[in-house]
Amino acid sequence: MANIIHFTNCTLADNAQLIEKDLYIDAASGIIIDKPTGASPKKIETIDLQGLIISPGFIDIQINGCFGLDYSTTLSNDSSKAQFVQQYNKSMEKLLQHGVTSICPTVTSSFSDVYRDVLLILGLKTRSASKADSLGAHIEGPFISPLKKGCHPPETITTMKEGYQSLKQRYGDDFEKYTAILTAAPEIEGSLDVISQVTKEKEIVFSIGHTMADFNTAVQAVKNGASMMTHLYNAMPAYSARNPGVVGLISATIDQLPAEKIPYYGIVSDGVHVHPSAVKAAYDANPNKAILVTDAMYLIGLEDGLHTRGNQKIEKKGNLLLLENTETIAGSATHLLECAHNLIKWTGIPLEKALATITNNPSSSLNLSKRKGFLNPGCDADINILTKSGELKAVYKLGQKIHSF
Repeated sequence: MANIIHFTNCTLADNAQLIEKDLYIDAASGIIIDKPTGASPKKIETIDLQGLIISPGFIDIQINGCFGLDYSTTLSNDSSKAQFVQQYNKSMEKLLQHGVTSICPTVTSSFSDVYRDVLLILGLKTRSASKADSLGAHIEGPFISPLKKGCHPPETITTMKEGYQSLKQRYGDDFEKYTAILTAAPEIEGSLDVISQVTKEKEIVFSIGHTMADFNTAVQAVKNGASMMTHLYNAMPAYSARNPGVVGLISATIDQLPAEKIPYYGIVSDGVHVHPSAVKAAYDANPNKAILVTDAMYLIGLEDGLHTRGNQKIEKKGNLLLLENTETIAGSATHLLECAHNLIKWTGIPLEKALATITNNPSSSLNLSKRKGFLNPGCDADINILTKSGELKAVYKLGQKIHSF
């Protein structure tokens, strides 16, 4: 049985470039490797891709649920926990059908019982050959501005007046083990002081979001350790000539922030959250830090109509999700590759640059470039095969073919 997979007659989409180059995978370990020397031909399976493109697997760092499962859920007993785990695993399998091989399951503003129930499930970091991996949870809220709450339940929103202890009280004593990203508003009480502890001591990415912070406060947050912005433009003050706000970070001048300190920014290019012109403006200003996210709700993959989420009613109309009888956006129902195609349509960039926003950039933002999101030797062989127009043709997880289309 072959233990090395050799893809030939292919083009690699990596580092925002297209390179005509063969790719080798150690099928036993699921790792991308250098071209082997001295290996018996019997141990090598050669696959001729006939000019198709190989991309790293897609990474979604902000997804609130999918295929009927809401990640922000209370689990009242062992039975409900078992059902949640089963649904979660199935949803992670289904994500592979869309080329998404890793995610940060996102829990929105909630009370303590939700975090204590689901963080140890969603935030448990995995390396699976049959389903999408969790890279750790993305905790979005509840330490946010009530003026920019979006669809987050207002009764859950709070401050960090007890400093780091406020996080432990809400999330649980060992939340750090399960958390990859923490979204909070830097202007709320206690937040600025907590950032350095979260990022430097606990190695959690602090993302600025759901905030009324002005530009100077946002800059201070970055200097304290913040390295990301959550769904740019949404749930933050509008950019203006004299008050650029948080959005202004993407084009901060060198005297304000060194280029390498400008934070990554998630942006939802579904045509609902952000106008195409605004998406183009952000991407053109700083393409190297752009990360497309779905901000998907559990309704993605479900039929249109009125759906219940806790005490809220959400209306689904195609890709549009709104709180019932309001114009408040309640997440997204657009898949990640579709967001990338929108970016291509709105900016005119080639496929390889759009793919970087759903592979290389999210990986780099989480300091995972040696393990995920790239086609370098040593990285997990989570790969997608695409046509030159960006149509998904096959998905491999740890070197094993999971889907072909």
